[in-house]
Amino acid sequence: MSGERGQGAGRGAQMANSREHDLRPAPCALRPTWVDIDLAAFRRNLDAIARMLPERSRIIAVLKANAYGHGAVALARECNHDRVAMLAVALLEEALELRAAGITLPILVFGSLTREQIAAATEQGIAAGIVGPEELAAAADVARDRDVVAHLKLDSGMGRMGLVESDLARAAEVIRAAPRLRIDAIYTHYANAGDPYDPFTQTQTETFQRMLTVLREAGVDAPVHHAANSAATMRGFVAPGDYARTGIVMLGAAPLDSGGARLEPLLRWRTEIVRLKTLPAGHGVGYGTTFHTARESRIATLPVGYADGYDRLLSNKGEVLVRGKRAPVVGRVSMDLVTINVTGIPAADLGDEVVLLGKQGDDEIPAEEHAALTGTIAYEVFCRISARVPRVYKA
Repeated sequence: MSGERGQGAGRGAQMANSREHDLRPAPCALRPTWVDIDLAAFRRNLDAIARMLPERSRIIAVLKANAYGHGAVALARECNHDRVAMLAVALLEEALELRAAGITLPILVFGSLTREQIAAATEQGIAAGIVGPEELAAAADVARDRDVVAHLKLDSGMGRMGLVESDLARAAEVIRAAPRLRIDAIYTHYANAGDPYDPFTQTQTETFQRMLTVLREAGVDAPVHHAANSAATMRGFVAPGDYARTGIVMLGAAPLDSGGARLEPLLRWRTEIVRLKTLPAGHGVGYGTTFHTARESRIATLPVGYADGYDRLLSNKGEVLVRGKRAPVVGRVSMDLVTINVTGIPAADLGDEVVLLGKQGDDEIPAEEHAALTGTIAYEVFCRISARVPRVYKA
């Protein structure tokens, strides 16, 4: 086998020449599989989004589900108040983790909260998302003896969380009767903003405005409104002064169903070749021997599998990058191992870097490619990368 390293330089050279890898434990301590997260790209994406927004509008950085697998604490530390008005998460536990890490920006919890959770959130300066009449009653009860900050959610047509139009009159009564319940914002969520041809986004906008008018006439309003998610933000559905709730677009994935422009991807998932063998024609590979070599072939094994979030549906369909070229996944993806065919890359060698997601050389495997092959979306591709894959942050 060739001793060349070239573009696929092995672990030692990678560690010596890459600042971000200096943050990892010693090479012998871990298998050579990790995710690189480019924090500078994240900051540039925030700047780009801020430039798109109308006057007086700011960003709510959505960092739920550990920032879709990118690391909520690390990204939160890159959010400053000039660009980001507040952070948002799905669960109180996620918000408390940010507070425990020293994050001082305002935080909003989207998910349904009990009375006890609203009280706990209030103690930590965390805003509760009021997503129904029950949560509103609980928040008003907590506000009997302390100040409670909340965002009131309206259901403009998505049919999940939020007050519906028939709830508004009673909600206004509850809010007026609770002077220590402070509604800092009123918001809604679009069901299909990723489809630029679906008129329902405009319909929801009109419904939201009508519901705001009903509340306003009942004596309830808020200094800020927010409706736009990543897709709606990119489409210009942010009114001046409103906040824009951005999640996936900050991470460099395409927010529209039809693809289109995206910002810089932050995530690069890489591993290395740990076994390389030549198999004769007709030889089976992997569980079930679902792949057989058509000719004498060089098969490489990678120390990564579906337990790490590399989808089993990529078996015999996915591709990876080796020395800047694509190599097909052959055989079934197993729990801990993936096999690839490097017959067409004769210089491929033990220790060569293999990119599962992200760029290598002039090519790139985006999350959208995995999503298309597995029948899902980029969000899930990111979220599936498991906790046993270390995240390495590049400043």
